[in-house]
Amino acid sequence: MTSIVLDRSYIVTCAVIVAAALLPLPASEASERGRGWGEGENSHIGSTSQWKHRSPNELGYLPILEYHSVGGEAEFNDGVLYDKHGLNIAPETLRSQLEAMYAAGWYPVNMREMLSARIRAPRGRIPVVLTFDDARASQFKYLSNGKIDPRCAVGILESFHRRHPDWPRKATFYVLPESKWNGVPFDQDGAERRKLRFLMRSGYEIANHTVSHRSLRDLNLATLRWEMAEAVRDIRRLAPSATMDTMALPYGIAPKSDSGLNVLLSGRQGGTRYSNRCVLLASGGASYPFTHRRFDRLRVRRIEPEPGSIEHWIREAQPGTTQAPFVSDGKVNTVTIPRSELANLNKGRLHGARLTIINDATAPNGGR
Repeated sequence: MTSIVLDRSYIVTCAVIVAAALLPLPASEASERGRGWGEGENSHIGSTSQWKHRSPNELGYLPILEYHSVGGEAEFNDGVLYDKHGLNIAPETLRSQLEAMYAAGWYPVNMREMLSARIRAPRGRIPVVLTFDDARASQFKYLSNGKIDPRCAVGILESFHRRHPDWPRKATFYVLPESKWNGVPFDQDGAERRKLRFLMRSGYEIANHTVSHRSLRDLNLATLRWEMAEAVRDIRRLAPSATMDTMALPYGIAPKSDSGLNVLLSGRQGGTRYSNRCVLLASGGASYPFTHRRFDRLRVRRIEPEPGSIEHWIREAQPGTTQAPFVSDGKVNTVTIPRSELANLNKGRLHGARLTIINDATAPNGGR
């Protein structure tokens, strides 16, 4: 992805990120994986009756979605309020995307749950991670009567769970202690502790997005350690049990050195030890699962949520398409894959899970 120097504007940075997300996969990857999701001429969004009969493939692609504002203020000075590049989507857009995911058999899990051979999801379902960056006001708001605003992201997720109890309360919030978008996490003075604890109590996840939200590209190692550790200190002062063990790169921009990247994974600063199990990019498409030989915990890809993008991925996550998604076998201690995927398996990441290999002919997706 194109690098952005620190003094560039947020708008320019986001434009580059979006452009990078639209780049095709490398030729080597495209030839191995087959045609991408969204390229099938006969693609369609499936109904709830279809996914129940999917054959497992626990080495297929996993969607990790990247949200920012939901019903917030305009991100650009061009008169467009909602949905441009997915940085500020309308509440109705999030609702319709959740309905499309549900109808297609997607199933929410938290980010740290993805980092295991033991993903808990019913048979035939496609795990998905909903991530929300920056702890913006539009993500979580209490009304004057003390109730959650039904138009904020958390209000929409809670309402959707009530209507669909088999859609768990799962999402990962990459929070900023303070930024230009918030004076406190979710930007409602006095409610930040209550909000963070509500999220954790309800099954959501709190994770690291640094302190300053500046580009990490040129920061020295000491400053990178401070960004990680200070975020942990600030959030755990409000919510001591917050896991804070995955992180999302501000603007999707990584440190330019390998040593800088490794500092993001673990370290110690000011008496605070931190550990991140993975580092998330801001674009790139669907991700490899943890047990895939190409999974790179320093570069986990995400999908932007502008209208049409998620539907684009859903259309190809159907039986008969050529690029298979991750489909759960419904067994926590078993990893089930088509025989054609065996060469893509990193057996060292099974961590005691039992491997089951099925013939490709039994899989509606037909293998690869």
